[in-house]
Amino acid sequence: MMKRLLFMFVVTIFIGNSFISAQQTFQNVTSTMGISGQNGLGHGVGWGDIDNDGDPELGISNQEGDGYWFYLNEGNHFTNITSTAGMSNLGGNKIIIAEVTGDEFNDVILRTRSGTQFLFESNGDGTFNNITASSGIASAAVYGLADFNNDGTTDLIDVTGDYISIVYNNGDATFATAENIALMPDFWGVTTLDFDRDGLMDIYWTTYGDSPNTLLKNNGDSTFTDVTMAAGVNYSQGGHGMDVGDFNNDGWVDIYVGSYSDLNCALFRNNGDGTFTDVASATGTSGNHDTRTSTFVDYNNDGWLDIFSSHHDFYSYSNTMLRNNGDNTFTEVAPSLGISGEWIGDYFGVGWADYNLDGATDLFAAGHIDKYRLFKNNNCPGNFLSVYLQGIESNPNGIGAQVNVWVAGQMISRNMLADGGFHDFSDLHLSFGLDDAQTADSILVYWPSGITQIIGTTAANQFITIVEDGTTSIRDNFDSKAQNLTISPNPIRDFGILSYSQDNRGQVIISLLNSTGQKVKEIAVSILEKGSHEIEIDVRGLESGVYFVKIVTEDNVEVVKLIVH
Repeated sequence: MMKRLLFMFVVTIFIGNSFISAQQTFQNVTSTMGISGQNGLGHGVGWGDIDNDGDPELGISNQEGDGYWFYLNEGNHFTNITSTAGMSNLGGNKIIIAEVTGDEFNDVILRTRSGTQFLFESNGDGTFNNITASSGIASAAVYGLADFNNDGTTDLIDVTGDYISIVYNNGDATFATAENIALMPDFWGVTTLDFDRDGLMDIYWTTYGDSPNTLLKNNGDSTFTDVTMAAGVNYSQGGHGMDVGDFNNDGWVDIYVGSYSDLNCALFRNNGDGTFTDVASATGTSGNHDTRTSTFVDYNNDGWLDIFSSHHDFYSYSNTMLRNNGDNTFTEVAPSLGISGEWIGDYFGVGWADYNLDGATDLFAAGHIDKYRLFKNNNCPGNFLSVYLQGIESNPNGIGAQVNVWVAGQMISRNMLADGGFHDFSDLHLSFGLDDAQTADSILVYWPSGITQIIGTTAANQFITIVEDGTTSIRDNFDSKAQNLTISPNPIRDFGILSYSQDNRGQVIISLLNSTGQKVKEIAVSILEKGSHEIEIDVRGLESGVYFVKIVTEDNVEVVKLIVH
């Protein structure tokens, strides 16, 4: 099927404010959507689009290890295709859906409860090829993935035995022999993040018992360094829930650890200098001591990541939804959403996805009490942008990319990363809640390849796929608050003044770029002396919209946003 492309193909549009006056709730639609016949206690969850039709498929498993079910999303219902997909009589401990075989379709990477590893290559039509043996990962235990060497293919995290290892992707549906990178005496969940924004994917894992968590920094040479203590993310006991995301929209990825010990939960705020600070107490996110799973999600499309957790508190209000208030505080709202109450919760695995493409992120949860539940997110109040990434130089799913959406001078920052929970896997797409904004002023994509791509004004309430494109991109570091230059006035009508300072005498090239990164005008090419300078910008004849002024010197590149009225 045709894959959705950016420039600018809109798959569907939904008016997000249609239900603004109605109460937002999560509704159990499991049986009405055709999901039934499961046995045993719920365990693992995985979402992902395996046929490129725009809506995500669903894999779920039971704790007993003898049940695994795979459902095709057909829009108004799900169809059980486990048998025709060649996945019968399996279990599932970790279900990952991502593209790792070099074609255009997301594959299924399945780790069973019995300790067997599978790789099912998607044919894009609901059928799969079991290529586990030929791929070379049969002896691995895969619980995470990212492109660790930035070669444009997605590598796997292997937790076999007492080591954590990287299984590097050869790019031809085969994988190299696992390379041990660190001892891992205890393990429960693992996630990847670029915590220091050096362009290399790092690794953080939690433990089941009393062993401390670990943060490994990627050195870029196939080695990793334990920086747990130096970074301030030490957590000395079991943390069964874990996820990463930018909860305060400052452009730096934060870490949440859900406690399964005597410790409180931890919200590690990234300070942007290689260190973190635990702000759980100050933000109201200390949580409970029996956390099974935790995930970041913007459930109400207000642009701020909330925190959903499920706990081993049988039968009574075992779920929490900590609503992000946007001021570094959180408020518990799960009961009012209908997502926590009597006989709801104790989930071992969860996954978030917009299964019905209405712009609201829905939840599938699997656990002990209500076992298997698809919760439809009803009456979500905010507008949205739903973004899929298609890497060209980067890995196919854009894992590791950071996407910043600017709305009225405010940044909403999201990272394409896989869920870190032991049994969790959400759909690999980015959901941007725009609250009541009707448009996004600009979208900036920082690809793992180093390409920075700029998309201009974009209407709310649509689904887009951004295809990595270096020909219409700024490849250098983009900073909308560049320190060495300002434009006044901004917005600008006819003329403006660019104030710029440089440290040394040298050639300077100043260009005006449109919202896709294409040069529309050369402002200046000259030798400037050390010091401050003022340069006139003439925008007469240009259409209204978002532009960027780019200044290139011998040793620096700076970019600043310009609005033309």
